[in-house]
Amino acid sequence: MNKKLTDTILGLCFIAVLAGVFLCNLFSSDQSFSEEENRVLQDKPTFTFSSYVEGRYEKKLESYVNDQFPARNTFIKIKTASDVTCGKLESGGVYRCKDNYLMESITEPSEHWMKSTLSSLTQFKRQYKKLNMYFMLAPNAANILCDKLPATVITADQNQSINQFYKGVEECGIKPIDVRSILTKNAKQNTQLYYRTDHHWTTDGAFLAYKEAVSIMKLTDNVSYKRYVVKNDFRGTLASKSGFTNGQNDPLTIYLPNKDKDYHNSVIYYADTKTKTTEFYQLDNLDTKDAYTVFGGSNHPMYTIKTPTASEKKLLLVKDSYANSMIPFLAQNFREIVVVDPRYFFDDINDIIKSEGITDVLFLYNANTFFADNSLEMMLTA
Repeated sequence: MNKKLTDTILGLCFIAVLAGVFLCNLFSSDQSFSEEENRVLQDKPTFTFSSYVEGRYEKKLESYVNDQFPARNTFIKIKTASDVTCGKLESGGVYRCKDNYLMESITEPSEHWMKSTLSSLTQFKRQYKKLNMYFMLAPNAANILCDKLPATVITADQNQSINQFYKGVEECGIKPIDVRSILTKNAKQNTQLYYRTDHHWTTDGAFLAYKEAVSIMKLTDNVSYKRYVVKNDFRGTLASKSGFTNGQNDPLTIYLPNKDKDYHNSVIYYADTKTKTTEFYQLDNLDTKDAYTVFGGSNHPMYTIKTPTASEKKLLLVKDSYANSMIPFLAQNFREIVVVDPRYFFDDINDIIKSEGITDVLFLYNANTFFADNSLEMMLTA
């Protein structure tokens, strides 16, 4: 009798929890962006017969339910605390690593993704044969700092995927800018290239990559910089995403130019907010949840940078957020830079190339984000 009563109570509690979740979902508004994870959340998908037959509707619906689950961040923290107690080294695709690093697992591109993305880039290069085109694919921490991964963790071979991709872009006439050697060399010299709790590279890592771009793109490098720490306790999105508390906070640095005769002030215009500034660094953001937005703010669909340089070159920079900390360096090499993030840009890229008189194109992504995203292909083939 007692067992039956216990089962009944548990059953009623379970039903009550489900009802509570249902009511919360029913009356609460959906969130479009997660500050904890620094990513766009899945909105409620629209049902169509074709999306149902192709399986796209069910996939988006599952993502929607997961992303909009009430008190989702609280449940993530509870689960992570339980996992840590049990000795787990992974949570939400993030590993607890040596030297207080948190690292994302490696994303492996599918054959279909590789084929379709390279096809779109080939078509784009054929359309604009006279433009100088370059592709920089930044390796992730779990690649360059693989010696810090837990001994039991075996990740996908990111170098193999990068090599395959670089071979493809080179065949279609786009020059790869391979920064793996310079990053590996400096990692061995104890330069901190990646944040311990965030998926981005540090400003030091971005500056080294810029030096490699200068070499491959045959740019001048006459401006000298001084390094400043603007925040001592930066804690990034990998800590929030995983719930792990062991990752060590980092100093967040910016590079300011020594304003000599070779330096020129830039004017930056953000099209989405219709604001104009001469400052690359938004220092007010240092006190927000995502302090990395000190580098140019949030991810804008498109903005322009104009600098009165001796060079007449105009660059189209197609990028993800890894480029944000490198942009202040690139600005000194081009009279104009049009910055586009295909994840949020839905206009015609051809109109920009023609109207702005673009001479060079640089694609700059981190490998993990790029290998899991099809927004570039969609933009180039629209």
